[in-house]
Amino acid sequence: MSFLVGAILCLIFVFVPIRAQYTVPEVTIQGLNPKGIRVFLPDSSDNFPLTSFLFDGLLYKENAKTIAKENLVGRIWGFGAKQALGGWLFEDPFVELKLNQVIHYHVFVSTGFGDVGRPNSDGISNFTLPGYCVMNRVYVVNSLVDPNARGPQCGETATKVRGREVCAGETIFEDNFDTFRDDKWQIAHYIPIDHPEHPFVSYQRLQVNPTVTVENGTLRISPKLQQDLFQKQNKSILSGTLDLTSGCTELRTCAMSSIGVDIVPPIVSGRVTSARFAFTYGTIHVRAKLPQGDWLYPEILLEPLSKKYGSLNYASGVLKVAMVRGNTDVNTERYSNNWLVGGPIINSRCRSALEFYHKKIEGDSLWGDDFHIYSLKWSPEEIVLSVDGEEWGRYTPGATGLRSWLPASCRGDWFELLNNGGIMAPFDDHFYITLGVAVGGIVEFADGLTTGEQIPKPWRNRGRKAGFSFWQDKENWYPTWTQPDLLVDYVKVVAL
Repeated sequence: MSFLVGAILCLIFVFVPIRAQYTVPEVTIQGLNPKGIRVFLPDSSDNFPLTSFLFDGLLYKENAKTIAKENLVGRIWGFGAKQALGGWLFEDPFVELKLNQVIHYHVFVSTGFGDVGRPNSDGISNFTLPGYCVMNRVYVVNSLVDPNARGPQCGETATKVRGREVCAGETIFEDNFDTFRDDKWQIAHYIPIDHPEHPFVSYQRLQVNPTVTVENGTLRISPKLQQDLFQKQNKSILSGTLDLTSGCTELRTCAMSSIGVDIVPPIVSGRVTSARFAFTYGTIHVRAKLPQGDWLYPEILLEPLSKKYGSLNYASGVLKVAMVRGNTDVNTERYSNNWLVGGPIINSRCRSALEFYHKKIEGDSLWGDDFHIYSLKWSPEEIVLSVDGEEWGRYTPGATGLRSWLPASCRGDWFELLNNGGIMAPFDDHFYITLGVAVGGIVEFADGLTTGEQIPKPWRNRGRKAGFSFWQDKENWYPTWTQPDLLVDYVKVVAL
């Protein structure tokens, strides 16, 4: 049986239904005010990928009791376009609909590609397209919506993006690092003296031998020695001044001088943030190769934009998409490069209250040996961590919220502010993306660690000389920095 639709140029389209176990998805029809119609067809099963979608409707008068010729007003006909979010959308901006009008329609979908037959005596060829039909459906125009309203192809989502509306399943941020995009990323240039982990780094945007580069489709963030930069200026890390005032991205932390054991950060590193993009709820995927080397660790984070619950010690929270400490051989396994951790951090001093999920890589491999896809799904109900598509951690706050997981010893004056939020507080605000490399600090590496060479960790986390003691041990840790860079292949954020 053939379903004759119409002629275009020198072809007559002939649609040939196929007999198979397949159900054409139901379409969603939306009438627009003052003119227009949208018809959305959801995606089909993966076993039947669609190649085209045709809507063919006859428009009848308001309150028409019968599908009769005398009630016919016009025809609505055309092919739909494939949508980036999935499904197919047919639009006609010119048809004028009225309430209670009736549309009698057919839907045809194709799962293949057609053939052009030989021309007939009039020089016209049949174009035969195999597919599936839904015949004799009826839609009554019961409402007319603003053309700027959410379309039927744009599903409701809990995801929010600063400054715009988004749809379920929409890719709301993506960078494959074909080049460095200043419109997407800001390179940090400051001294993080108020960073709750107090890493032994300054973040600098260097013009020569930069810490942040893009090459061969990969973002590279490279830590360097501050002393190497100082030597070019005949300065010493033990007595010099680090002045990042020009171009400083954090005005309160732009310069410092070494005085006694309080030395400037011994490591220069890179950090980028999605300065113009922030979101609430969604799934972030980061394909990355993590740094290896003693006392290194990556920063693959979601950080709060407004810090409405406070800024001290992660009071407004931070979401670690993935974190692996760089030591390849250490006496306590959880601090080595085969131990993946991540998830929500509410208070940097008490992170062990939430860090009870981990994933150890199989065999003798290390996480930093190769690229992996690190994912974090953040919803109003839970936080789910995955690596290479495999779930390894799930945080579900329940009725009392994530804050209830913190023991009393972790709570301070800031804690009461969390009661102003919902069960996901403080993770119910806009967060932005951060990528970087940090070193040492007073949180990530416990006291008492030793490397495989039985060399003790050179600083105490509560010691006044932490950064100085770390620098004095350079001859032991620096030779292990054979792969100190964070490499990022892509970042992608998808709405729920």
